[in-house]
Formats: sequence, C-alpha cells, structure tokens
Amino acid sequence: MRSSLAKDPTDSGRRHSLQQQSKLLSMRLSNVGKRTGSRGALQGRNSFSSSNQRLSTAPVSSKVESNPRRSLMVKKSGTAHTTRPPTLMEQSSKFKNMTLQDFEIGKILGKGKFGKVYCVKHKETGLICALKAMEKKEIIQYTIQKQFRREVEIQSSFRHKNLTQLYGFFYDEKRVYLLMEYVYYGELYKFLKNKGPLNESLASYFVYQMANALDYMHSKNILHRDIKPENILIGFDNTIKLTDFGWSVYNEDGQKRKTLCGTIDYLSPELIKSREYDNKVDVWALGVLTYELLAGSPPFEEDTKEMTYRRILKCDLKFPANISPQAKDLISRLLQFEPSQRILLSEVKSHAWITHNQDSWANL
Repeated sequence: MRSSLAKDPTDSGRRHSLQQQSKLLSMRLSNVGKRTGSRGALQGRNSFSSSNQRLSTAPVSSKVESNPRRSLMVKKSGTAHTTRPPTLMEQSSKFKNMTLQDFEIGKILGKGKFGKVYCVKHKETGLICALKAMEKKEIIQYTIQKQFRREVEIQSSFRHKNLTQLYGFFYDEKRVYLLMEYVYYGELYKFLKNKGPLNESLASYFVYQMANALDYMHSKNILHRDIKPENILIGFDNTIKLTDFGWSVYNEDGQKRKTLCGTIDYLSPELIKSREYDNKVDVWALGVLTYELLAGSPPFEEDTKEMTYRRILKCDLKFPANISPQAKDLISRLLQFEPSQRILLSEVKSHAWITHNQDSWANL
C-alpha cells in the first residue's frame, strides 16, 4: 500500500502546522476576526489599478457566470495562476502575520459563488500571486467549514509541478483569503473554447502531465474528484497545473467513498449508480478529459442529465474520424465500466500514444 500523506516525513511537519491553523480558523469562522485591514494598497503599474477600491466578494449574478458546465453542486471559483518558484510563504513567521495590506491588488481573475480571485503582488518580495477572497458568512451559510479546512490542508501539502500550490491563508473580520501561485495563461477550458480541439502532440503532453499529477495525489491517498478543463491551468512552456481542491479528500487505508460530487459529463458509472468508489473515479475522468482535448467536447455529452447518464452507463463511445487509433485505445482503456479494469496511471504514461508523440513535445 502506498504511503499516506500523514506518514510522509517530508510533509508531516508542514501538514501538522496547517492542520492546527486551519482548525483554529474553522473555530473562528463564526466570530469576528482579530485582524483589520480590509483594503489593499493599489499601485499604478503593470496590471494593478491605481485607484483605491474595496475588495468585493458579493454573490455573482447569472450574467457573469457564463460557464455552461453542469456541476452537481455549486462550486467555488478555481482560478489560480505561476510565474516563478514560491519564495514568499516558506517562512512561517511571514505567513502568520500576513494581512491584506501586504499586497497590491490587481485585476479579477475569476468569480464564483463564494467570492472572487484577484491577481495580487506581494509588496515585500514582488511575488505575483492569486488571492481567493471568500466571505466568512458564505462559508457558514453553506456549512462548508469542514470542506474548506480540508481543502487548505490538502493543497498546502502538495509539492508537484503539475499541482497549484497554496502558499497560505489569512483572514480579517469579514473574509478568508487563500494565497496561491499564479498560473499565467489561465483555464484550459477557456483555451479549448477559443481554439477548439488540440492536436495530438499537445493533447498527449497535457494528458501525460495530468497522469503525473494524479499519480502523485493518489500516492498520498488523495482523490481529486472534480477533474475537468475548468480546473486545469496553463502556464509557461505548456506546463499544466491541476487546481481547485474543494472536493478533494483523503482516502487512507483503501477506504471507499460515497459522496456524489463533480461535474455531470465527467462522472464515472459507479458515481451515477451511487456505489462506493475509490481513486479510479479520477482515472475515468482523465479518460473523459483526453477525449475532450481531442474532440472539443466530452464523449457522453447530451441535452439532458438523464441522457448523459444513460450513455455513461453504457460506455457509449463514439469517436470522431480525426482521433488516431492509438488515442482511441488509451481513451477506451481509461473509460472502462468496471473500475478494476481501468488502465493504471503508470501505464498511461508509458502508453503507445504518449511515447509516439513524446519526441514532438520539444517543438510545442
């Protein structure tokens, strides 16, 4: 059995520290915070505004939310972005004393049910980050304190080039702020929407990186449970980073999960049938993602949820003519009805479709 996150000697100290801090935050969410400083100092350079403005995390209107994805539950915005290695949050003393006044506040990167994500610049180090601002009252209203705490603990433990890093969090009287790395080119979903299906060279490179990220998470007994292009960010040199760990969960000791979560087009058969499941739901989702990268839309997408579910349960795959036989083989092996029959992530990385395209990655 693979080692768990809690038993990893390189991560245990940091995870213990974040657990203590997130527990403390969880207890204080319903109270008035001790810290002040609800505005950021705005400077007139680069993409940062020169006028003073109040950070707003008011609920977003339906006009702003243009994402057509059919999520099972209301999700938070998962936008985050990275331009250089993290140097800011390595010192715990700085982390503990962080306030909004330490940042210059720039443009809005994303909006969601529980708040907004801003591009910010740390004044002392110059590090560009993504800052997710969430209303405490919203966290309490939707009773997601436990989910929020788990998200903080899980994301802060990661040290992988294909996973967005959480530098830390802080809070004031009204809001909680998550400080994350900034990934320059934004969501893969928007890229696909603007550019259409990817060529097989780029698609294979993205799939290889996703398999790496998921293999790392699963080795720490963590499930993501909400893989989709909206939760994948594109950085420099076509490096992708998985983000939004709001539905991620520890899955130690081989236990099965029961919670129904995710996005309809990416649900596995066992989720639809309300069966217990494990990390193979992420493997299924990788198959759906691979298909969408090459075809431009999910493989089982239909007009209604019921029709989509019907096709998923039948594994009703219909491939466009432009998808190569090797890609079809990998997708078919990922999208197996029985979880135990799905290809291993280690086998994904060595699959013929991946190795055939590997030499072309340097020219992307």
